[in-house]
Amino acid sequence: MTTRHLPALLALAAAALAAAPAAHAAAPNSPAASLVGRAILPADATAPAPFPGVVNTDPAPAPGATQPVGGFSALIDAGKKSTYWAMPDNGFGSKANSRSFLLRLYKVNADFKTKAGGKGGGVKILDTITLRDPNHKIPFAIVNGATKDRLLTGGDFDIESVRQVKNGDFWFGEEFGPFLVHTDATGKVLDAPIPTPDVKSPDYPADYPAPVAGPANLNSSSGFEGMALSQDGSKLYPTLEGAVTGDDPQVRRMYEFDLKQKAYTSVRRSYRVGTPGDAATNGYSVSDLVSLDATHLLALERDNNQGVTAAWKRAFVVDLGQANADGTLAKRQTLDLLNVADKDGISAGTQRPGDVGLGDPFSFPYQTVEAILPVSGDRVAVVNDTNFGSTGRNPSLPDYSDFIQVRVPDLHAPVLSNQTYAIIGDTPYGAAQLANFPNDIKTINADPDVARVMHVGDIKDGSSRCDTSYFQQIRSAFDAFADPLVYTPGDNEWTDCHRANNGGYQPDERLSTVRSIFFNQPGHTMGADKAVAHQTAPYVENVLWKDASTVFGTVNVPGSNNDLVPWFDAAETDAQRQAQLQEYAGRLVADMRWVDQIFDVAEQNHAKAVVVGIQADMWDPAAIAADQVSGFKPFVAKLAERARRFHLPVLLINGDSHLYETDFPLADPDATNSKIYGIKSKVTNLQRLTVQGSTNQPHEWLKLRIDPNTPTVFSWQNMPFGG
Repeated sequence: MTTRHLPALLALAAAALAAAPAAHAAAPNSPAASLVGRAILPADATAPAPFPGVVNTDPAPAPGATQPVGGFSALIDAGKKSTYWAMPDNGFGSKANSRSFLLRLYKVNADFKTKAGGKGGGVKILDTITLRDPNHKIPFAIVNGATKDRLLTGGDFDIESVRQVKNGDFWFGEEFGPFLVHTDATGKVLDAPIPTPDVKSPDYPADYPAPVAGPANLNSSSGFEGMALSQDGSKLYPTLEGAVTGDDPQVRRMYEFDLKQKAYTSVRRSYRVGTPGDAATNGYSVSDLVSLDATHLLALERDNNQGVTAAWKRAFVVDLGQANADGTLAKRQTLDLLNVADKDGISAGTQRPGDVGLGDPFSFPYQTVEAILPVSGDRVAVVNDTNFGSTGRNPSLPDYSDFIQVRVPDLHAPVLSNQTYAIIGDTPYGAAQLANFPNDIKTINADPDVARVMHVGDIKDGSSRCDTSYFQQIRSAFDAFADPLVYTPGDNEWTDCHRANNGGYQPDERLSTVRSIFFNQPGHTMGADKAVAHQTAPYVENVLWKDASTVFGTVNVPGSNNDLVPWFDAAETDAQRQAQLQEYAGRLVADMRWVDQIFDVAEQNHAKAVVVGIQADMWDPAAIAADQVSGFKPFVAKLAERARRFHLPVLLINGDSHLYETDFPLADPDATNSKIYGIKSKVTNLQRLTVQGSTNQPHEWLKLRIDPNTPTVFSWQNMPFGG
């Protein structure tokens, strides 16, 4: 909507903005991981043994016998370049069918192919260590219990992880107990297997005292797939692959074991797999765990899919000294094994008909990716478990053992803290919601994840009075939030208060009242007191703060065409219209400067993302149809300019239109959303989120998770209000 005085006022606004200081460019995204070496051990590889390893058989000594070697669940350094101790698990998948499969470590050398056309690409077996119990340290029955050497097999233990300590001894994590198994450097068992406190699997030996009475509380194949050794060599961190009965299904227990005392300590940490709140990731496994430095671990996570259906084969840096709000360890993704650059063509020339995941990008689509090892600088070595029949690389062929080295540029970057917010708007609406508002507040207060609340405007419906006493009632309710509350005003509490059923107030006077009641202490939140930066008076409602490597800002941009819809319709006087235009022009300059300030702070602090909260839905179809978007055009142009220059994720949160929606409103310059605002260049990093509000059902609040360790930073879910 245009008016007779608006062009001149906008010209003044443009002149004022032109004097604003220039911003600096944001830091670029971290480069992707890249393949730097690859070597293959054939699927039919074997090694000499006293008896053959054959599925569903008992040991039967025979001259010239061999054991299958393929597939590894652990990888540790063997002292020389590209030389490792590689450990298979129990063999063929179960206690019953693996009785003839020897438990071993194989010393292997990977002759990595490092560029297209380069030499190498094979793996040699250099030595073998076979686990044995000649001194009868294991007090329960084992497969070869009647023999002199008492060689251990997959019918005795399912070893899945291993670490070697300073004196050369090995410590194995396994899954039948789950137990810790201690051997010397030759594989001889030194102690009785050590059970896990309060945990028992279905495969626990019936003739050995269990740590918990009654039925098993851990599924089969859910034991110590991952086990890190602390950098100082004093402790192990054995971590369960699956969840214990009664635990959060996404949470895995991480124990601490004192090697000197040979006992578990009282410390127990929690590790969350997958994506928080996404039940589809509940079954993901912690498949390996290794130390990076004194306070950080490197964890592998995997789904159970393979080939083209594989979706989650990822590595995360874990901070032992930093916990999320729910008590789980903070982590950040550092490697996606399904998307690795291969610019040098290292995987080229090895394709067989039907192979998947070779070329650029390179993929590691194996069902069980269970071994990762930092090798030097920013490089890691990874190998798969073949399961003697998995078909991840080729649906028609058994998998080979695929040894790779990957450069991970941000391997040693810090783990950034994450945060969870509650977002509400257009509430309370009407007498019923007002009466129940204390219960809504209690619902949010009861969520231990929530650290801050944002209300994006409209604290009343559009047909009720804008009386000061009502504002004071809502302010009192806001102070009942247990967490800091940030609020930006909506049109219902000031721009629309001219309506007769709202009390016939002059809107700029109501805005002054809103400021005096809700922003009487500029720079302080409501609810729990927390400091925020604020704009100078009178625009103290515009605030910003930093959290979780993200810069957040609220800007007073209300609906009703950003306060350009005439206050009193045909009855409006010239003085009232002039007051409205002066209010709009002054606030527009302040708002646009505040957008600059938000992004300036983000760029100066190398923020990973920006959140902007306003009340207006600037793409509300009803407003567009009524041609009530002119008041938003300068703001949209400024937001588009700064978001485009920032490059990283920008989340615009608004209320106003009352129905939950999310989109990328300026991603397509040819779409109506861009054309109505004259945006001619796409802005692909700006995502809009409209919160559910008013009396629409379901009555919900939005739980926003901010995790700067993820590429998209933001994830959310709508949560029902209780009461």
